[in-house]
Amino acid sequence: MPERLITVATFDNPFKAHLAKSRLESSGIECFLSDEFIVTVNWLYSNAVEGVKLQVRKSDLERASEILSMGPSDVEVSDWEELDEGPMRPRCPRCNSANVHYERYSRRFMYLSWLFLGIPLLLLKRKWRCDECGYRWRM
Repeated sequence: MPERLITVATFDNPFKAHLAKSRLESSGIECFLSDEFIVTVNWLYSNAVEGVKLQVRKSDLERASEILSMGPSDVEVSDWEELDEGPMRPRCPRCNSANVHYERYSRRFMYLSWLFLGIPLLLLKRKWRCDECGYRWRM
């Protein structure tokens, strides 16, 4: 006889429900979403059907509620590199700072064209800019 499904959590939108479902599935707990499609088609029905229900087997209930109650800071993280220290993150050639961003369009020309023509003209610039020292370069 199949085990009975118990609702471990309810969500007001399917996106949050899928995040919780993937958390449980990554821990090896098989789970199911109920009323997901009703809420997806018409979100106003969420209150009528009491939201999207995340259901697990009765034997996995304790472990599932324990995993869902854990916050992101409680999850053990090992061997993660910070974004600034990643091998693909570009650095400023002048000051070696990782605080850089990619400028796709010339902002000055875009604002001037918007002011005088009423529409922004997006001319490609394609340069990297350092937020620390202001240096600009192409890769």
